[in-house]
Amino acid sequence: MNTPQKMFRSHARCALPAWLAPVLAFALAVATAWASSVPVSGLDGCKGGEGLIHVWGWAFDPDEPTQSLDVKVYLNTDSGCIVQYGDVRVLKANVSRPDVNESQRITGDHGFDGEISVPTTGTYWVKVFAIDATGEGNSQVGETKSVFVHTRNDCTVKVTKFHQSYPYSGKATVEYTVDGTFHENTFATIAINTDDASATFIQTNVVAGKNKTVIDFAESFGGAMLLTNATFTVTISVEKLGGVQLWENGPYWAQWNVGATKPWEYGCYFWWGDVVGYTIDGGTPTKPGTYANVTWVSSAGEQMGSSPFSSNSCPTYKKWQKELLSSGYTDSSGKLAAGHDAATAHLGLPWRMPTGAEIAALVNNCTVEGKSYLPPPYEVAYHGYMFTGKGDYADRSIFIPRAGSARGSDFYDPDGQALYWSSSQNSEQDDDVAQVINDRAVDERFRYYGLPIRPVRDCVP
Repeated sequence: MNTPQKMFRSHARCALPAWLAPVLAFALAVATAWASSVPVSGLDGCKGGEGLIHVWGWAFDPDEPTQSLDVKVYLNTDSGCIVQYGDVRVLKANVSRPDVNESQRITGDHGFDGEISVPTTGTYWVKVFAIDATGEGNSQVGETKSVFVHTRNDCTVKVTKFHQSYPYSGKATVEYTVDGTFHENTFATIAINTDDASATFIQTNVVAGKNKTVIDFAESFGGAMLLTNATFTVTISVEKLGGVQLWENGPYWAQWNVGATKPWEYGCYFWWGDVVGYTIDGGTPTKPGTYANVTWVSSAGEQMGSSPFSSNSCPTYKKWQKELLSSGYTDSSGKLAAGHDAATAHLGLPWRMPTGAEIAALVNNCTVEGKSYLPPPYEVAYHGYMFTGKGDYADRSIFIPRAGSARGSDFYDPDGQALYWSSSQNSEQDDDVAQVINDRAVDERFRYYGLPIRPVRDCVP
């Protein structure tokens, strides 16, 4: 006679139905995962913004499935190319997430969504960890993310004086002070409102402390007038030269050209190897997109008697690589030496000109689309291309204006082509050309051409 124990042992030796084996295997895997006590989680998003990092996702502990966990966010900054582990911020996963509850078959609130303030502009590497409810082991939420943050401007401004000249020519002096944390590349938007009219002016040479500027309202108001009951509002803004990384392990691209102060400005023009830089001071339009008899002014303010952009005045033109190396213009790799790198000369290390390979990577690793800027006073539009990163870098972009080129006393194609020098020659065999970015492709131009430069650096500013 079989006892109950014998009957159980007898049935236990029976073969399982084929359909039951995978079901039991799945149940065993789920039970094992839950028994591991490691929080289960997902990182739905991580983005940089103005002065903050936004992270959101969900997390729960299988041992305490109704409890809302703490979530720690670790922010690692790159300062001078050395990663420094600093801030830790704590969020609470107590946001309702019905989708998570349904998919995980749990109850309670397990979502987190937080904006974390950060003090400086730059790239941050973000790691998120779910903290185990019973102290048996934390787990990382998603992968480590890289985001770029622009800092908020925390300056305070006070208009300290307004004086209109006599007779009433339409000119006025505005004095104001800027206090608080001050940033480089700060500009002021000066808005005036009177009984009869209003206008806006931009002052770019803003300094910390007292500022004084004379502005002319006559042109905006259509002639001289008495600025009756005039009120002024001065707004301080910051344009960051920045350093935007557009692909993994890529360089950090400046927000504007060498010699410029805004993303849409052309800046200075250089022959290949020149570190002085020149800007246009007048010219005669000959046909659409072309100017003749252009006068050039050096970055030091010297008006040039002859064009710096000719085959006779360019010392790197018609020089083989060996000659350029012996004269100190290039290094052994064929790139411009630091002493003849215009970005380094104007901005200091670690800013430098991009290589030809980096220009090619900019084109290949980014989405490129046409874009135009119409800055105040909304009279002149600047056209160019927006280069935007892909994937995890899709929230970062730089604007490259179509700044044209100079040859001799002529200036060609402003708003036509985007031609920019690299630090690289085209090859050892060429004695007259160097690499450029030509709109959306890598190209070459004679070294005596006058072209702008977009600087890069190898670490976060």
